[in-house]
Amino acid sequence: MLDDDKDVRRDDRYATTQKYASLRGIRATARKNLSDMVWNYMHCGTGDEVTARANVAAFDDYLFEAPLFAGVANPDTSTRVLGHDLSFPAFTAPFGGGETLFHPDGMCAVGRAAHAAGIKQFVPVAAGHSLEEVRAASPAALVFQLTFVGEEAQVIDMMHRAKDAGYEYICVTYSPIRQWRERMMEDRFSMPGAGKPANFGPDTSDPAMLQELLDFTRPRWSWDQAARVIAASPLPCIIKGVTCRADATAALKAGAQGLYVSNYGGRTIDREPASISTLADVRDEAGPDVTVVFDSGIRRGSDIATALALGADAVLLGRTCALGLAADGEAGVQRVLDLLRDEFWTTLGHLGCSSVSDLSPAVFRSRL
Repeated sequence: MLDDDKDVRRDDRYATTQKYASLRGIRATARKNLSDMVWNYMHCGTGDEVTARANVAAFDDYLFEAPLFAGVANPDTSTRVLGHDLSFPAFTAPFGGGETLFHPDGMCAVGRAAHAAGIKQFVPVAAGHSLEEVRAASPAALVFQLTFVGEEAQVIDMMHRAKDAGYEYICVTYSPIRQWRERMMEDRFSMPGAGKPANFGPDTSDPAMLQELLDFTRPRWSWDQAARVIAASPLPCIIKGVTCRADATAALKAGAQGLYVSNYGGRTIDREPASISTLADVRDEAGPDVTVVFDSGIRRGSDIATALALGADAVLLGRTCALGLAADGEAGVQRVLDLLRDEFWTTLGHLGCSSVSDLSPAVFRSRL
């Protein structure tokens, strides 16, 4: 029989000898490792969690058309985004503010896994390790995400810290007031094991800036302020949270060199549109030459293909990497990245795409 032929070797992309054969196994292990409170923190959305669910479900609206006799045996998953070559079109997402509850190595482990996988990392300001520590842990730490809090001068000072540490881009974002996350409220959620965000302390930043971040900021920032800070930044800036044409236009007018399409996983306000449903409009408004990255709802390699076909240059992987971190630290994150890359490779091949650049809306049969 074929299975008895010793010359027949399994494709490594479908390896069954790995500790985790699929993302389901990683998710199951992560669930065992985390308390109910921390699990709810990882997965909750706001309100009734309509947007959090829609972010995932909306990918099912996009149906591929795999042409007969057009498959590609060995598609090239690599691409170049933000001036760097990536083994596949993805970055690890900036899921900070409690990530050390999933594993004590937090963003340092994520960065090392990203480097091993041949991709880059977005690092959050609220991480459990300082921006310098994360950058020292891995050269994958490329983009520092900074929330607009405190005074303009403080934000600019933090940008200079990132440049001095070796980051090449700043991702700026904004959250006006506290989010309504009922699962966390019911759990009386607190993070005693995570400590305070490591980027703030007596020698690094004004304590008032930290307090404002912990209080989920105040609704006092404007596009004019954003433009002033971006103009003063020592690094090129990407603006996160763009989900409509008007904000895409405003972000570019403010000086952004990249747009980050995201509704924060449905964790900011409920009943927003699914993030994937807004992507094509943002790309159309931005034009072909602006870097556009995407997150919210990516759970499979086929989701990555969908996002790129709709206009993203790359996706950011948050929840899946958080699960890998909780399951097995750095090794768990690396396995997540390997699985997603290999499923993306398979999707490209079935769609008849020789490379990432072949993805376009033409790969869809219809939209439900």
